[in-house]
Amino acid sequence: MNSIRSAAITAEAFTEREHHRRALFSHTWQAMIPDVFKDVPRYYRVGNAIASVGLWELWVWQFVGMIDVPTGGRVLDVCAGTNDIGIRLLRRRPDLAVTAIDRSREMQEEGQRRARKYGVAIESLIDDVHVLPFPDASFDAVTLQAASRHLQLDRLLPEILRVLKPGGSFYHCDMLKPKSRLVERLYLSFLHVSVSLTAALFGSSTVSRMCRDYFKHAIANFYTAEELSDVFKLVGFADVRCNKSLWKGMVAFHASRRPGADAAASDRTYS
Repeated sequence: MNSIRSAAITAEAFTEREHHRRALFSHTWQAMIPDVFKDVPRYYRVGNAIASVGLWELWVWQFVGMIDVPTGGRVLDVCAGTNDIGIRLLRRRPDLAVTAIDRSREMQEEGQRRARKYGVAIESLIDDVHVLPFPDASFDAVTLQAASRHLQLDRLLPEILRVLKPGGSFYHCDMLKPKSRLVERLYLSFLHVSVSLTAALFGSSTVSRMCRDYFKHAIANFYTAEELSDVFKLVGFADVRCNKSLWKGMVAFHASRRPGADAAASDRTYS
């Protein structure tokens, strides 16, 4: 399965890339990933720690530290998983209202158990994140962490833009395609070993083991940090910035916002 090298992202290139990703991964996304996330809640955090070379906790806290929300604001955590982001955010900012949405009931059940443990309340919805079940301009901020490489960005990102209030912020963090071929080869080789190790340690399901190669290919066919900045701009986000990029772009932290009401229509260049 050949990866796509970094290139300037135009609206046409974005469309082609998303079509390519769907052609490669639609079956995995629809038929296998839901079963994977039935299996992983019991070892999700440990698995992430292994795959991140022990840096998972640091990355999550760095990401939460980026998030700036008005007092009493509403936050939507997309693909919330086990509520890592929402729990940490509410422990720092108990004035906020956090809504978690995820397609995996099992992940959210673990997330709600953890929320109760830490004494915070997070509204939970189980639904397809590509069609967000909220009115326009509902949230002051939206977060998306460690999930976008498993999603259809040409469907999801316009939805995130829609549910943000004018001027609201979008925060994103994920493992991306490194600019360096050497870093890419080294990390994807390590990822293959780490997924195999996690599967052996925790007795992963057959489906989870079958997806071992998918996790490598999902990164190899994703976007670099620079390309992702271009994608956010194409969809219509303003003030797009990459606040931090680690290991030649293997992990990146982005922030952007929905333009104000007067600028939203004119600034949007992709539909």
